[in-house]
Amino acid sequence: MTQVVKAMLLLFLVSISFVGFVSANNNDNADKKKKKKNEETVVLQVNMDCHSCVQKIEGNIPFEKGVKDLKVSLEKLECEVTFREDKTSVDKLIEAFDKLGYKAEIKTDGESKKKETKEEHHGHTH
Repeated sequence: MTQVVKAMLLLFLVSISFVGFVSANNNDNADKKKKKKNEETVVLQVNMDCHSCVQKIEGNIPFEKGVKDLKVSLEKLECEVTFREDKTSVDKLIEAFDKLGYKAEIKTDGESKKKETKEEHHGHTH
């Protein structure tokens, strides 16, 4: 009889633990959704010209305050930056690119790629 009671008690404790675990995970997911509401994504046209430029951008911009994600495309000359609006702004991101030596501006539909000049090599040689 005591073994049956112990087994039932063990089963009860395991099921309570499982319910608590599931409930905690649901709260975490709700918190993540709330945090994403403060996020914005912007596509910036950037005057980069080589893989060294990409590495410099990838090595610095993700560490700017509020930046959550960065996708850099050398082929399209653009950077897609996801950031927290309560921590930074598009203007501050553009300033961060400027500090690295790149001109960044918000990409609009139909914007043509700007022609590069030899003077835009950002302190490195090819």
